[in-house]
Amino acid sequence: MTLKKLCGYDVNGWRDFAARNWRIVPGEEERIGDLFIAECGPLSSIVNVGEGASDQWIGGSQADNSPHGLGGGWGEVGREGRRKRVHDILGGDQPRLMAAAFRSLSDGAGYNVAAIDDVPDTTETRREAILRGLSAARMRNPMLVWRPVLVALHAISDGHIETEQTIGVICHTAEGVSVQRLRVRRSSSRAHAVLTPERRHSATLVRGEMGYTNLERKARFTTLNGEAYSARNAYRALARTVGQAALGLSCKPEILRKQNGDWEKIDLSSHVPPSQPGYESALPDLSDCTHVFLETLGEGQVAAALKSSLSDTYQDLVPMPADTVALGALEAARRMSEGFPVYFDFLPRLSTIVHGARGAANFDLIDASETLEAGRLYRSPQPAVFGIPAGHAEISIYLSKEAARHPRKARVGLDAELEETTPVSLWVEQKPAAGRARITLEAPKLARQYVVDWDAAAEDPRSWDEIIAELKVPPPSVPNRLNLKCGMRAWEDSARGPGLRSLLASETKSSNVDWKSLADKLSARPFGEYCISSDGNLPQEVTDVDEKRLISLTEQAVEVTQARLDGKRVRGGEDNEALRFLTWQFRRSPKVVSAWLETCMSRREETDFDHPFVQHNASWVLVYHGAARVAPDSEAETNLVKLLLDTDMSQWKWRQQTAGMALLLSRSETAPLALEGADVERLVQRALTDCRNSIGSTYTTFLYAPFLLAGLLRYRLKERRAFVLGLDPLSDDVASVIDEVVADLKQRKSGSAQFLRAREKYLKILDDLRAELKGEGQNPNLLLDLYGQ
Repeated sequence: MTLKKLCGYDVNGWRDFAARNWRIVPGEEERIGDLFIAECGPLSSIVNVGEGASDQWIGGSQADNSPHGLGGGWGEVGREGRRKRVHDILGGDQPRLMAAAFRSLSDGAGYNVAAIDDVPDTTETRREAILRGLSAARMRNPMLVWRPVLVALHAISDGHIETEQTIGVICHTAEGVSVQRLRVRRSSSRAHAVLTPERRHSATLVRGEMGYTNLERKARFTTLNGEAYSARNAYRALARTVGQAALGLSCKPEILRKQNGDWEKIDLSSHVPPSQPGYESALPDLSDCTHVFLETLGEGQVAAALKSSLSDTYQDLVPMPADTVALGALEAARRMSEGFPVYFDFLPRLSTIVHGARGAANFDLIDASETLEAGRLYRSPQPAVFGIPAGHAEISIYLSKEAARHPRKARVGLDAELEETTPVSLWVEQKPAAGRARITLEAPKLARQYVVDWDAAAEDPRSWDEIIAELKVPPPSVPNRLNLKCGMRAWEDSARGPGLRSLLASETKSSNVDWKSLADKLSARPFGEYCISSDGNLPQEVTDVDEKRLISLTEQAVEVTQARLDGKRVRGGEDNEALRFLTWQFRRSPKVVSAWLETCMSRREETDFDHPFVQHNASWVLVYHGAARVAPDSEAETNLVKLLLDTDMSQWKWRQQTAGMALLLSRSETAPLALEGADVERLVQRALTDCRNSIGSTYTTFLYAPFLLAGLLRYRLKERRAFVLGLDPLSDDVASVIDEVVADLKQRKSGSAQFLRAREKYLKILDDLRAELKGEGQNPNLLLDLYGQ
């Protein structure tokens, strides 16, 4: 039988150990089967040696005994950047440095187990970083195991535990102690029915004065002899005996090299740990445990002080040797190599929210009541299933993770709008202590899988129960996107004059194109139908000949307008009629038109502004309306939204900027998504100012204020509960102003026929807006009604 090389690592940065099952005997082959324990530290470091191509980082006892990074007294070798603390490296993400810390203790094992602290700081992200370090060290079959579990494994292998039972494990940590309760049970497999620790929850961290960090700080302070820390005395704080004194190890006098090259002796042998150390919170109850084991890297007075600080709460503590965790990791490596269970672990609960017949409800993707054998892959037994409505190109998913402070809301883009309601499933894969869960969204109809990134998701400050409670209320409606239809009425001749078809035929042959007649015909809307729809589509009945003529005249209009921009005098270029003709083609208009208008708008605030499109102030109406009509894609729409938001809203004109923003938000699926909460608040205040200014007037400048408010309701595509009374504070302001306007209109029952007609329509529209604020919207065509107004 071939013996396998195994290694267990306790690399913690305070006092590092590696336990392996082989020795290297000089002059002989490796002797597998003999226990060998390597140790380095305390306050272990890695150091940088060599230059250029030979540059490398080494750790272990070589780093302990080298002068590298110990101060200017050692010259270039002593430069601070040449030494790095292992404890600091473990908290970062530098695989090369982490690999040096592990590889310097031991290298070459076929199965490797590394200890990790059972504390809140050992996040999934940190565990992934450690695994990357082990990979960089080229370790085969690596596994991370919680520190208390390794204590239990050593206690089992050493004969302390011989039957199924519940045990307590107290581990000394950087901030105090972590207290864990483990169940030791026989595994269910008959072939491998061995006593195995089971971890059912995270350990409890109890902060206190005995934490390694505080012990180190006090020992360093002793080296300074009461002086304030400075560059002059920094060499003392780097003394190797600081770690020995901090952990209660035997200290001999140490000779230090000062900055100027002189030598100084320090002696920390009289240093003592804190007397009567306390804890910031109560220690957990372990009265139901058969044994309570105490693990610390300290010895002597430190170990005694730690045990004394706990003895009032835990009688009959069983102190374990300093190398216990490394030995437990070696036992874990042995079990892994032979196919025995190492330990059973819970996975932190991960939940989402699903909607069923009874409304919103919690759905556990990972059930924390189950435990899983270490090294095994967990997959959600049942995925969460959602239905994405047609027309959506994104799905929002709420997630709650047991170890996280707040729930999060993730957004997953689906690349394209869905043509029909599409089912998707959400499930999770994860291994115990092996980094982040992989959260996957699967859409079989799209033949795609999407990874949901927890780290990129936005935190939600509400509690999980609050989110579910709010989602149980049916989400408010979102007004339909403004989609202006096209039809043949304006193409055909009528008693009022020639239709677009006739105009295209005549003007294609003309040497002096009547751009005004063409633009007027495109802007006409007989029976609610344009020649071209707002999405840029032509009626199906339009012939190929008609379309070719339209294309030809469009190319001429672009040439004429470009010549105007270049400062050339051309026939038909004396006014904006060719530009009007282009903008009333909506999204069918060439993309260059959108770029022209965006450039014009962006230059408006220039002191020497002069532009061919702006012949008088009324020209700006065409610029802003036209830009909103012709925006060809989501990028152009987003750019226009940002351009408008970057202007001074107090100077907005109702038929210019307000109208342009209202049209953009109303006819686009993506423009509302470009808004942030602060943008929405500013736009609401602009609209409410216009509403208030209309009270008592003839309401001739009122139209675009409610149009903008209705367009902002489409922000619900991004925030489903926006503008709902009782949930969004902005809705209270909107409701209050709407009530003021309604009261003014209702009391004014006389006036011109035009005013009275507008009054009735506005009252209906404002009633629909008020219903939307209540979450009771019943008019999906609200934006179309406003446009018709």
